[in-house]
Amino acid sequence: MRITFYGGAQEVGRSCMLLEKGKKNMMLDCGIKLGEKTEFPLMDDSELKRIHDIVISHAHLDHSGYLPHVYSKKARPRVWMSKPTRDLLGILLADYHRIHYMDKVTRKLFTLKDVNMVLQDTRIVEFGQDANADHRFTLHQAGHILGSSMIRVNEEGGILYSGDICMRRGRVLDRCEVGISARTLILETTYGRRDELIPSYKESSAKLAAEITKTLNGGGHVLIPSFAVGRAQEILLILDSYMKSGAIPRAKIYIEGMIGKVMKVYRHNAYYANEDIKRRILMSEEDPFKSEYFHSSKDKERKDVLKEPCIIVSTSGMLSGGPVLFYLKKLGDNPKNKMIFVGYQAEGTRGRKILDGERKIQVGEDTVDIKMKIEHVRMSGHADYNELLQFVRGVKGLKKVFLVHGEESDLKDDLEKNYEVVIPRLLETFKIR
Repeated sequence: MRITFYGGAQEVGRSCMLLEKGKKNMMLDCGIKLGEKTEFPLMDDSELKRIHDIVISHAHLDHSGYLPHVYSKKARPRVWMSKPTRDLLGILLADYHRIHYMDKVTRKLFTLKDVNMVLQDTRIVEFGQDANADHRFTLHQAGHILGSSMIRVNEEGGILYSGDICMRRGRVLDRCEVGISARTLILETTYGRRDELIPSYKESSAKLAAEITKTLNGGGHVLIPSFAVGRAQEILLILDSYMKSGAIPRAKIYIEGMIGKVMKVYRHNAYYANEDIKRRILMSEEDPFKSEYFHSSKDKERKDVLKEPCIIVSTSGMLSGGPVLFYLKKLGDNPKNKMIFVGYQAEGTRGRKILDGERKIQVGEDTVDIKMKIEHVRMSGHADYNELLQFVRGVKGLKKVFLVHGEESDLKDDLEKNYEVVIPRLLETFKIR
């Protein structure tokens, strides 16, 4: 069997790799890379048309966003994923199309019809179910977002693709499944450097509460840029719990962008959440995805949001677009206000520039002077360096590891003592035995 990396090699974004054996083939993920410009997998149209199967690990666009482009090229692969991934993908791809269509240069790349065809053709796979594509595979819980999956191809002694994994239990999900057997592992390395250790969930939550309390008591607004899927749900459940307990002052929490729609999908797919979420829904009238503190703006100009100290949780997580840019322009020049980053910031994004110290940020034709306070509370849905090592050591029968989905990684030095380790480059092909 051969594997070729068309994206996600020595970069975070556009995850895409192709497994081939004879005339059979299967693509693992089909993502885009969001930044100052959108980048796609390095695969031409003729290659796309020969793809038989595409298996999607989870709904985030860096793993799924190229699907409507594939359909726009008249390719018709079979597309496989979990049910929550399909439901979340409907929201994310529709929003991607809306933003994409507003750009006159790129609006012809794909249509809403292509998005709908992706969703209509999707084949649902349950966790642990043996799926008979060109290459037989099973999905395993990844713990990253609802429905996120590791993909085990049940050939060549087992080929395990991690997708994005989390080794910590959160408010919504348990940690990823461990102890899977596989001879070959394709491992994400978003936080693959030794100095990128993520604090405990308890420590991060306490820091978030402290920063919010300080700002609200000082009469300021708290702006939390967040990914609509995964990070926002964790943050909102934390804020609801802390307000109920009195750990942070009671204030309105405004939900912006797609986050409200995603909360409904999470509620409808609560079967895939952890036991605590299921118990709260089944044993009481409480809905963990609703709260008396959650609000939506009633005014197009958001005057109700801007008039008093509050918390705003808004897309997008890297400041690449969405309502967060409106708030950045309105709140950015006031030192009473605070922006708290809670997720990964890719190179080239506004979020990364601000974290790196830039204080004049271009938003459309406007230059925003950033005088608001900036904080970074690390609450990632990814495993960190030590957790990645722990995960790898738990894979049974492992011989070879490919390190992907990371800009830099120190993992090779530690892992190559026991395994063959490869950091592939884009368009490189390797044999898997």
